[in-house]
Amino acid sequence: MEKVGEEKRNILFAALTLLNKPGVLEKIAEILARHGVNILSGTHYGPSDSREGVWFFSADFTKADVSHKEIFKEIEKLDPVLSIEYGVKEYGNILLPPFSIELNVLDTGIIVQEKTWIREVNKAIVEELGTGGEALVFHMGFKAGYKIVNYWTENTGLSGEILIPLIFEIMKIFNWIGDYKIVKFNLKKPDVVFRVWNLMDCESFKDKIDKPTSHYFRGVISGFTSKISGKQLVFIESKCVARGEPYCEFKIA
Repeated sequence: MEKVGEEKRNILFAALTLLNKPGVLEKIAEILARHGVNILSGTHYGPSDSREGVWFFSADFTKADVSHKEIFKEIEKLDPVLSIEYGVKEYGNILLPPFSIELNVLDTGIIVQEKTWIREVNKAIVEELGTGGEALVFHMGFKAGYKIVNYWTENTGLSGEILIPLIFEIMKIFNWIGDYKIVKFNLKKPDVVFRVWNLMDCESFKDKIDKPTSHYFRGVISGFTSKISGKQLVFIESKCVARGEPYCEFKIA
């Protein structure tokens, strides 16, 4: 989406299906630049094993030297361009694309949720639902963590302990955490300690409460570590930013 101010802008969204080969985006961008169109934001996806790719973007046509219809007609004439959709839905100062965009990671649908919503859910669990709510959220996380091991094994060809850093890296990409450190990792004892920064479960309680507040994330790491080790393992949160500590730390109970 795009947000505009008081000044009227001619901003449109476009969705292009393209042949997946070098130089296609450059040709389209050259046409837009030549006509004075400013590309604002977007994403391109061209799987390595597919003959087609897609490009979604928003662009400002306010200073274009011809109409947007003429520009898109010129783009459509390019041989690598298979189809074009464009337009805009206006809701006050908010502009939205007129077409549907499905978000996927490795062919699995995902959603985007504001951190503030997650924080409100966590607050309700801690402040209103008590230990019963905390246990429910932990077990939800445990089941999710247990299942993702198979998913990443199938998609990477990897298995066992090497999946641990991969899963943490994915959590960083999804903005669940800011960073992490595997302090200890010995599944034979077992003796495992994970340290994370900017954890989504706990940031809303930073310096405000006297007990650890991670339940979903704690469940997730308990689930995937149990699956990988073949043992039932449960982590406790030994350090937490909610108590004023600099990071959240988890160790096997």
